[in-house]
Amino acid sequence: MNGATAFCAAAAGLVLLTGLAATPARADVPPPPPTEPSAPAESLPLAQDITLRLTLPVMINGQGPFDFLVDTGSDRTVISRELAGKLGLAAGPRVVIHESAGADNVKTVIIDDLKVGARDILHIEAPSLAASDLGAAGMLGVDALKDLHLVMDFKALKLSSESSRAEPVDDHTIVVQGRSRYGQLILTNSRIRGVPVLVVLDSGSQLSVGNPALLKLLTGRSTDLAGRKTTEIVTVTGRHQVVELDDIAEAQIGGITIRNMLLAFAQLHIFDRFGLTRQPALLLGMDVLSLCRKVTVDLRRREATFTLN
Repeated sequence: MNGATAFCAAAAGLVLLTGLAATPARADVPPPPPTEPSAPAESLPLAQDITLRLTLPVMINGQGPFDFLVDTGSDRTVISRELAGKLGLAAGPRVVIHESAGADNVKTVIIDDLKVGARDILHIEAPSLAASDLGAAGMLGVDALKDLHLVMDFKALKLSSESSRAEPVDDHTIVVQGRSRYGQLILTNSRIRGVPVLVVLDSGSQLSVGNPALLKLLTGRSTDLAGRKTTEIVTVTGRHQVVELDDIAEAQIGGITIRNMLLAFAQLHIFDRFGLTRQPALLLGMDVLSLCRKVTVDLRRREATFTLN
């Protein structure tokens, strides 16, 4: 950010964003895949539910619109059983769905045409789950988001999408590079106290959750629920998992410095799946993301940007 410093404040804590405005290309990093000609930008109405996650309207087989969550941490698009039944969607094959607390073998239905703004995604084998667990009519995963440039504007409560492209940067914007694993974006240029930390960007998670290796790095101890503050998270498949809550004085995540914020810690299934058991890792959820004025995610370019007030 050319030496600039700015703040995003919230009741839960304080997030200080600092760093360089742009990340120069490196010879040892392959360039992103070539992009198709840019389509006109779309500005879709955006709603924030009580979990601070994002929803946008979609059309299914010409019917709708229906509110679907935007979940950059999910590898599959999901629909509620109730909506699938109402629309009379045909049954598809059973699949294994991976989410934060475990893996489940679930039924799917066939969505012939899912329309997001001006974009049509054809033939999706979508897991059908209970609406009470999803908190919405459905959830857009990376299979539907992988070629889009998403802009989450928390100040205007607007979600803009267009073809994959570079995000213009200024003194208030930080560009963070990453890599793709199972289609999800993992930010790789983050360090805490000199130790590399991998960050999974997850707009579908209310809480940011660190693994035990991160907790030990920050506090000097491992996860121990005895006598600690805890809460329970419920996944989209209805799994319940208890997580430990700790007040973190300061932690730098790439260009983001989190100060005086309550973070959750647990050895989630997603960490096991990504091989993040020994290396410090963090699932970056909406409690941190929504403190910024704007966040962009471009899965095809493998990068995210964070913009301040």
